[in-house]
Amino acid sequence: MLLVTSSITVPVGFFFYMPDPALKQWDKEDKRLKKSGIAKKDRPIKPERDSAYPTKTEIALGLLKEFKVAHSLIKIKGVLADALYGEKAFMDEAAKESGGSQVISQLRKNQNIEYRGRIRSVESYFNSINKGIDQIIRVRGGKEIKVTVSSARLKVSSHSKKRFVIALKYDGENDYFIL
Repeated sequence: MLLVTSSITVPVGFFFYMPDPALKQWDKEDKRLKKSGIAKKDRPIKPERDSAYPTKTEIALGLLKEFKVAHSLIKIKGVLADALYGEKAFMDEAAKESGGSQVISQLRKNQNIEYRGRIRSVESYFNSINKGIDQIIRVRGGKEIKVTVSSARLKVSSHSKKRFVIALKYDGENDYFIL
């Protein structure tokens, strides 16, 4: 976990992830059996997760809680997470734990959204309906780059709620980067 200010970035916590060995072994065996054509009903049932091996999402939320307790005088203005954490459970819990601050994460381009009663991928929405406008933005280090920016408040199907979705297409790129 990093503390980011306008002038510095400071690491304030870390935790090493270790996958649950029983789940890892089951997954390996399940893939082997599936590949050999064994029906799901004839394959072993997925074992319960061992609480001694927390998921990456549980670790991230735990680090956020620890930071909040250890540094109660610091106001969290936002939580920035990579694409792994773009799921409903993490985003909702991180917003709650950080006092309602903004949580930013990447959405998959095939993530379904609902627009005017129709379900489509977020990628098709930004490629066909909301194409965006060209902007010059300044990135870290002061360098200016050209991007196509688009945004909308859309219902993300898997989150069961509306999210403010921003799509950025960098100059020379074909696909949008979707937040």
